[in-house]
Amino acid sequence: MKEINTDVLIVGSGLVGLVAAHCLSSLNYKVTLVDKKKFTNSKNTFKDTRTVAVSEGSKIFLESLSLWGLLENYAEPIKNIHVYDRSSINKIFFNNQNKNNKLGYVIENNKFSKILINQLKNFKNIKTHYGFDLIDVKLNDKNAKAFSNNTIINAKIIIAADGKNSQIKKIVGNKTFKKKYNESALVLNLFHKKKLNNTAYEIFYKTGPLAILPMKSSKGFFQSTIIWSNDDTFLRKLTSLEKTFIKNFIEEKIGHIVGSITKINSNQIFPLSAHINDSFINKRLIYVGDAAHSIHPIAGQGWNLGVNDVKNLYEISKYEKINVGSDLFCQMYNNKSYQRAFQLFQITDKLNSHFINSGKTYRFLSNIGFGLIEKNQSLKNKITKYAMGF
Repeated sequence: MKEINTDVLIVGSGLVGLVAAHCLSSLNYKVTLVDKKKFTNSKNTFKDTRTVAVSEGSKIFLESLSLWGLLENYAEPIKNIHVYDRSSINKIFFNNQNKNNKLGYVIENNKFSKILINQLKNFKNIKTHYGFDLIDVKLNDKNAKAFSNNTIINAKIIIAADGKNSQIKKIVGNKTFKKKYNESALVLNLFHKKKLNNTAYEIFYKTGPLAILPMKSSKGFFQSTIIWSNDDTFLRKLTSLEKTFIKNFIEEKIGHIVGSITKINSNQIFPLSAHINDSFINKRLIYVGDAAHSIHPIAGQGWNLGVNDVKNLYEISKYEKINVGSDLFCQMYNNKSYQRAFQLFQITDKLNSHFINSGKTYRFLSNIGFGLIEKNQSLKNKITKYAMGF
């Protein structure tokens, strides 16, 4: 049985786990990153066609880790957000009054992951172990242990970044509140003829919101990613049809915004659900990202919430008098991360419930709400600031 000693064990090499590895290694901790999947530097490893909406707050944190400079050329800035209800009559336009900052940035998952993974080799204090099939975890006052069939890893703390279906959470038994939505998200990458001018759109249909996020232009065409929340059966029937029909159907929905659609590059469907752990910590264990919480994508804040977890972890880790992995360390992390996650969990759930309501009361309140927000610049600024991660 092989035995490894480390300061920090990170389980999960998704984007949040990778950012955590970078930030903790920059503080000179000995970091071990493991994942069940086997990594190869091939196109198949980076086949995820989804995009990440990076808030200005997350971008500033990535800058502090010297990562943003590597990502910036692949990120499309968002300067404006236009929000419409299903009638297209009620609308709210958001923009940042500080022209030096953007509302956010859109970057493809696969490019993001590839850059972060390739950068790991520049850190002598980061070791990666792919194909690590976690079978048990032992937590006590002295250390944390993670077991696979042929390896034991001893650490001062384990960071669970292994996603919604966290294996660590199943082993340890932390309780989770789950909310299942009767909808899925269709993610489409489109090439189209009309330039979006760094503007993102969100249209609230009675079946669910449809978001349009501009991406970096490619080969002379403008490119966007579409995230459409709708009934799962409907979406699967739609995507089973001829590509020409799908293109025409989507163009009918959003052609007034993107113009003619020249190509649908890829499509994926993801069932929608939300969850939040009753606590983000255990003895010498903390949960980050989707292992701790997931929210409805209506506000595009899920990944940024995970980065906020890592940022909190980073700030606490800089205190020299607090031992990494101690009860105080874990409790400070929980206190800093839980409140914002719980707030966004509630806000996104209520927003989704509100906008898919089709009753007359909804129509009346929606008309008033859109008008009040659009006319109140102070309120719009507060919403904008929150969405930017400040």
